[in-house]
Amino acid sequence: MTKALLLFSGGQDSTTALAWSLKKFDEVFLISFDYGQRHLIEIKSSAIIIKKIKKSFTWKGRIAKSYIYKINNINNFNKNALTSTANISIKKNKLPNTFVPGRNLIFYTIGAAYAYDKKINNIVSGVCQTDYSGYPDCRNETITSLENAINLGMEKKYLFHTPLMWKTKSEIWKMAYNLGGKKLLNFIKINTHTCYKGNRKNLFDWGYGCNKCPACELRSNGWFNFIKENKINEKI
Repeated sequence: MTKALLLFSGGQDSTTALAWSLKKFDEVFLISFDYGQRHLIEIKSSAIIIKKIKKSFTWKGRIAKSYIYKINNINNFNKNALTSTANISIKKNKLPNTFVPGRNLIFYTIGAAYAYDKKINNIVSGVCQTDYSGYPDCRNETITSLENAINLGMEKKYLFHTPLMWKTKSEIWKMAYNLGGKKLLNFIKINTHTCYKGNRKNLFDWGYGCNKCPACELRSNGWFNFIKENKINEKI
């Protein structure tokens, strides 16, 4: 029986990675992180997503267990707009101030520790360096280096899977469509959360959000490019 652990945020990318994992592996474990993010609504979204997938999709029964790991006080380490109410902006180094230094490095390390004695060798995440905000801890070079370091530090042979790494947002929407058709597309639109501001009041063609922050911009542009490129009916 093949097993995988998915680093699961409850967003578009990690939910697409979840569908990919459920199709590829026999059992999928999920770990989500509460690190004091301003869009903490994504944690609630992740719980809803897990519950609905267990009931409504052909992959039901493959989600073995879900776990939420709480990281305290990371918002005291540095100033960033993802763990505070600061206005979102681009810094002089061209990185958005939503970048949380070390976040994905922490997630992978804790995920690997969680997988350590559960006979889980496959660790999956929805990181991507194609259409993304420029975060250095999402880049392929970072993930492959981290895989090597964690394997050395834990004397394991984990395989880090990043099925979205080289895909545009449009291609990620298409991947979801190929995995689960219009049913999965609609599911992702309604249930996942991406907006940095935690806006769940406004529903657009591509899902809920403020339609202004960098995360909403990437998601919406990807959606409309997907519709245009694949001639899909927008009224899904």
